[in-house]
Amino acid sequence: MIRGITAVLVSWNDEADLLEAAAALARARALVPRGGVAVSLVVVDNGSGLSAALVRERFPGATVLANAENRGYGPAANQGAAAAAGEVVFFLNPDARVEGDPFTPLARLFDEDPRVVAAAPRLVEMDGATPPRGRLVLAPPGREDQATFQLRALPTLAGDASELLLLDHWRPNHRGRRRRRYADEDRERGFAVEQAAAAALAVRREAFVRVGGFDERFVPAWYEDVDLCARLRAEGAIVYAPEARVRHRGGESAARLGYARFLPVLYGNALRYRALHYGPAARAVYRLLLAAGMTLRLALLPFRRDVPRERSDAARAYVRVLGLAVGLSRA
Repeated sequence: MIRGITAVLVSWNDEADLLEAAAALARARALVPRGGVAVSLVVVDNGSGLSAALVRERFPGATVLANAENRGYGPAANQGAAAAAGEVVFFLNPDARVEGDPFTPLARLFDEDPRVVAAAPRLVEMDGATPPRGRLVLAPPGREDQATFQLRALPTLAGDASELLLLDHWRPNHRGRRRRRYADEDRERGFAVEQAAAAALAVRREAFVRVGGFDERFVPAWYEDVDLCARLRAEGAIVYAPEARVRHRGGESAARLGYARFLPVLYGNALRYRALHYGPAARAVYRLLLAAGMTLRLALLPFRRDVPRERSDAARAYVRVLGLAVGLSRA
């Protein structure tokens, strides 16, 4: 029986967001029925001088761990999980806000099905909006809403080609992408998935420990949750749990890094993931696809009308990723 759930938040230069997230968790804890699951909070600050007193003011009893430097998300999340009191560790981003009481339905889900090793609450927009009932319309890359972003199949070469060669941009609702994003599943009901974003992901602590936690080579962030889900699936099922809801904004760490730094980190970790999970031939094909994709983006950049960032930043990012793809630089 699940007696406790520990939320784990990793902070990096986001005190205001994190304090709001902690306050939302405290409000949610107050809604848990008497005698229900115990809720605790561990916050790990990655060298940004977060005030522990302010955290405890929002969430009395919170554990606050302070690193002298930014260790990256995975290492800090592992620290938080090691300090967790609950049988379930609930990883949340600082830009996530739990709604109502998500803890009771999550505990019930884990209790009712021992095969479940991880559960993903429904991510919704910060204003609480959800897509209309019926056929989900996927948003294109770069403008993804929470319903598009949250649930995915694990990477394959077919999905890699679709994303890198811009098919997902030109036809965001093509059949392959809809299948990989579970777009035709009923989002009002739970179902098994291959991976779910760690922006809000509850994991059985014993399963998390058995697989070794987050792989700390995926730093500073990105792809550590994909890799974790790939390993957790050997332990049991990962499920989507819409009875619990979390509002999420997303893109905060990427925005602070800047596109010219973010994109090489993202694809550097994408290469690292494929080095661990793809065979030699598939890894070579992925590098070719990555090089082709960046070359295509550079060629099209002068002709794009709607560029969501400075063209010079985009060009630098594409050139740096191209260097990674062909082995001229390392992540």
